[in-house]
Amino acid sequence: MDISQINWLYVAGGMSAVLFVAWLVALFRGRTGFIGAVVGFAHLIAACINTAAPIRGGLDPSYEGYRFGLLVAEPGLTVTTMAGAVFVTAVVGAFSALRGSREATLITAVTSVLFLVVLGWPVARDLMDGVGTSIQLGESMTIPGYVATGLLILFMLFPFAVGVLWSLMRARQAPSAAT
Repeated sequence: MDISQINWLYVAGGMSAVLFVAWLVALFRGRTGFIGAVVGFAHLIAACINTAAPIRGGLDPSYEGYRFGLLVAEPGLTVTTMAGAVFVTAVVGAFSALRGSREATLITAVTSVLFLVVLGWPVARDLMDGVGTSIQLGESMTIPGYVATGLLILFMLFPFAVGVLWSLMRARQAPSAAT
């Protein structure tokens, strides 16, 4: 079987399913609240979006490249490195949001800031330029301009902004992992 015959959606779906089950186990074992679950879930979605790219970038010579917010990589090992770093950062953020220690909440703050900047800056730049991003759902449905931008802010950026504030406030009161 040739690399070009692999259905990467199946690879990403399988890896995402395993990751989601592991995250659910950690969620139910942990003592996080609703906000921690939302912040962790936002990181989990970022990880799931980036599951196949690190593998495909190194194996598939016909892969067209990688784009995730501000991050852009040309085909090849650059995709593997960049998408792999995004994947690992998202996984760490997803699981650290479920932990109650000071160190874990500070890690969540850092990963939330990273995703807020990487994903938020292009949206902010488009808004400053007066450009509304449209979302294409299949061939027959398009969510237009500012409605799409509002949805992106609500579902993609707001959880990370909440994650920054929540984790910094929680880090002040959380016990250290060493105690």
